Amino acid sequence: MEQDPAKRLKEFHGKTCVVETKLDQTFVGRCSRFEKDNLIMVDLDHFHGAWDKNVEKLEAALSMGHWSVIKKVFIPKADITRMELLVKEPWKDQSGEFTQDLAAAQPAAEEQD
Repeated sequence: MEQDPAKRLKEFHGKTCVVETKLDQTFVGRCSRFEKDNLIMVDLDHFHGAWDKNVEKLEAALSMGHWSVIKKVFIPKADITRMELLVKEPWKDQSGEFTQDLAAAQPAAEEQD
């Protein structure tokens, strides 16, 4: 599975995603698009801390919907450490991790198959 969030835009577009950044922030909201190496998300909520520090809030967002407190945010792609669809509950299995090294290594792994 492709780990670069920009390459998974078809999967994410218009859907509620959870994003963790290098700045120890978690965002929950609708994924709009990537523009000039920034992820644009709309109608979102923001939590301080990584996914593992916000499990209760993420579970609440999954069961009751997130509370939209921010209309739009631009997140630099380089700052994204993890991104996944909210419905996949990635905080439970730590999926959705994204690193520049992982994205660079991905094509080489596919070529070997």
